[in-house]
Amino acid sequence: MTKASRLKNEVPRLAAHIILAFALLSFATSCSKHPASQNSNASASSANSNQADPAQAPLVHSQQTVLGNIARIQLAIQMARDSVKTNKWQDAVTYLQSGKTEVEAAIARNTRINDDFEALKAAIDRTIPLLENHSKDADARLSELQTRIGAIKVNIG
Repeated sequence: MTKASRLKNEVPRLAAHIILAFALLSFATSCSKHPASQNSNASASSANSNQADPAQAPLVHSQQTVLGNIARIQLAIQMARDSVKTNKWQDAVTYLQSGKTEVEAAIARNTRINDDFEALKAAIDRTIPLLENHSKDADARLSELQTRIGAIKVNIG
């Protein structure tokens, strides 16, 4: 076989290898990530168009609305329950009194579920003496309060 005929047979193979290498190289570079500065600007603009930034949205428990009152009441009851479990009875009373203040604020808003808030306030009034006396029934009453505020949250939604 002469050199010219061998070269004639290998040129198409070599061209195919070069084209394949070029295709793989272009595919690899098109799928790579852009630098962080370009990528973050693009993603930030697309994120703003779809939804609000959660870091900028106010937290529910910090809002001065009925839902904010409910979130603060839930937090106070949960903190009171945690305090009872660690035998910090006075802290539990303080948390429950804070929750009662939030219930009164919710009642002052004159919503359609004021009767539920009144019932919750009465239940809190019955639970506070149990906490002050270190009663064994305190955890059950706090659980009942959690159920009540959960039902109020469902009804307001």
